[in-house]
Amino acid sequence: MPYEPPFERSRRRPPSLFPSRLIVRTFNAVARIAGGHVPRGVKGRAFASHPTLNSTRPFLVLFVLATACFFLLIRTTTAPSPSTTLRAPKPAQHPSFDFDAEHLAPHGLPFEEEREMRERPDVHDDAAGLDVEEEEGLSELSEEEELVDDLLEDDVLGSGPTRLHPSLRHSNSQTSLAQPFLPFTCEPCSTLSPSHPAPPTCAKYSRPSDSPASPFNPAILDRAALFPGSGSEVRRVLKRAMKSSLYGAKRSREGAEASEDKFEDEDPFRILVLGGSVSNCRGVDEKTACWHAHMLRWFQQTLPMEGDHDLVPPSPLADPRTSSDGVQRLGAGQGKARMAKRAVEIINLPPKRKSTSKKKSSKSKKKTKKPKHRGQPLTRLINASKSATGSAFFAYCLEQELTTRRKNVEWGKGPDLIVIEVGINDVWPLSEVATRDFEKLLRTLRSMPSSPAIIILEAASLLLAQTTSFTSNAEYLHLPAAQFYDVPILSAKQALFGPTPALLPSSGLKIEDIFLPDLHHPNERGHELLGDLLITYLERQACEIQAEILSKASARIRGTDSLPVVDAELDIERRKEEVVLPLPHRSLFDPFNPGKLDEYKLPEPTCLQIGNDKSTVVPKSNTGWSKYAWARDKQYLVADKPGSKVTFDVVVGEGGSILVDHLRSRFYNLGNVLVYIDGERSSGKTIEGYWDLGWSIGVPTEVFTGVKAGSHTVTFELLGPSLSSHPLKKTVFRLIGLITT
Repeated sequence: MPYEPPFERSRRRPPSLFPSRLIVRTFNAVARIAGGHVPRGVKGRAFASHPTLNSTRPFLVLFVLATACFFLLIRTTTAPSPSTTLRAPKPAQHPSFDFDAEHLAPHGLPFEEEREMRERPDVHDDAAGLDVEEEEGLSELSEEEELVDDLLEDDVLGSGPTRLHPSLRHSNSQTSLAQPFLPFTCEPCSTLSPSHPAPPTCAKYSRPSDSPASPFNPAILDRAALFPGSGSEVRRVLKRAMKSSLYGAKRSREGAEASEDKFEDEDPFRILVLGGSVSNCRGVDEKTACWHAHMLRWFQQTLPMEGDHDLVPPSPLADPRTSSDGVQRLGAGQGKARMAKRAVEIINLPPKRKSTSKKKSSKSKKKTKKPKHRGQPLTRLINASKSATGSAFFAYCLEQELTTRRKNVEWGKGPDLIVIEVGINDVWPLSEVATRDFEKLLRTLRSMPSSPAIIILEAASLLLAQTTSFTSNAEYLHLPAAQFYDVPILSAKQALFGPTPALLPSSGLKIEDIFLPDLHHPNERGHELLGDLLITYLERQACEIQAEILSKASARIRGTDSLPVVDAELDIERRKEEVVLPLPHRSLFDPFNPGKLDEYKLPEPTCLQIGNDKSTVVPKSNTGWSKYAWARDKQYLVADKPGSKVTFDVVVGEGGSILVDHLRSRFYNLGNVLVYIDGERSSGKTIEGYWDLGWSIGVPTEVFTGVKAGSHTVTFELLGPSLSSHPLKKTVFRLIGLITT
């Protein structure tokens, strides 16, 4: 459910029983009910002798006595203790995080403008049920009169609507007591107004007319969700990040930053990125401008953690502390200070003071053993993308890729969130084979011990859009598997090339202005759009989680003297209690059988990256083939002389299949090879390297099926010009890997 900004606070104060003001305000309420009127300026003896008072004196005495008793009862049973009294926060304060004006200003109006909008007399407060004249009248009252008037309006006497915290007016619980912890409002984009700033991406795409607007049509944010799914898995893992972040807030409130004890489930939040050259940031800066840099920045700003010392700035020149690699680095002390500002100013607690005790002698220091330092959680992004690679490679070779190419990855329990970007490279083959490969990938990832959530982010290529039909998009091959496994698909193709114009006429931009000169890869503006599509989805899921957590926290707080903040330990379920969406018992391509409950399991693959220079695979025999590194993630086993042969030992499992991963392109003079098993050349099959398409990708192709389980040999023989599929009869071939199941 939507919310309003967490930095707005209700003007409710602790009850005050100032006798004279109480009688005056109560009498005015009674007199209005009786049809009489006493001017606000009537006080003292004039008040006591007023005719309206004489006519209602008996009823008034009883009413005042009953009201006074009711107030005393409320004050003694529900009034908060001095240590938990709420104060109106400054705009930069936040119940759990350090969000200053500089941090949030890009997402909406500056705080000063927001405050002016809220203080303008022509701005209505519909949730409080007051018209403009009543608000103006209240502003002229004294402080004590306002307190009692607030009590009357807050339904303490049983009349008037209940005034809620502005952030909670749209929540499921109409009596929420806990403070929101997200640094933005959860209002839908359609309700954006100067007094109700929307989430960052909404504000960015729907700014007022006097502000620099985004060149994109705001409607594409919603249109990009080709399949939003239920979002339950994404919300489940986002709670993990929220929990670790809120633990940092709790340590700051309690002054326990130096504690060596680790809370349960206080873990880093790990994001795994799988994609091709777009996710490898071709043509843009990986640290600041790539789409996943925008996503990481969002996590660091929205759910900051104690260990987030390397902050992603908007650009390398955004901050003087930015290092040459584009990462804004905070020292350990600065990171602790960033966390220490959370919640303390909103909750009326004494700030943490420096110790005034004398330093211990050097002898006592020698005797004291330094405790082992508690690892601070952080948001960690692991980019396992591989250029010119589609979903089939990751379905079979992900584990091999991570261990061979990225041995220094701090993996921990495994990824919490996985974002897949393979929409450009999955253009071949445009058949059921691609859907089967994509299902293998989804099922492989969903089967990880860490139970990660998955989001599919489909990048766009203007080159492909101009050479293929809209229905030829790979996302339509991904869609059946995504729906079957409840995995959301966010598509830049739907946003850019759909029926809704993507660019506003006032922007002066053309569609090619968001791509590199090759029209195949997005430039910085295109990567920013990709990041915004993903962040918009994350914001919506985060808002739903906040509503759920606030409801649970309010039920815990009600009737107690607990602090009005979310407690990660009490209000968010433990990781071992998570309800994980179960895997389907069958494949997408299997018929429905209600009597069959055995879980469908994929055959265990074995992936030999025979072209990788870090691979330890040694061919059984080799004549004319050598390793060639075209780029860091484009490495091949290459031959150019006809008759060159290379043979590998392989082990085939229960799947009984052998696949060959090789490069396909109309460039590089690619010809054909003959591949055969166990030396039986007559039973070999020809694989083509050339195709007449404008892009080059690696294509794992199933060559043999029904192979008997056990040890075998696989031989590749480069064919001559007469058997080459290249128009000019070229004879070069590039092998990437050999896969068996």
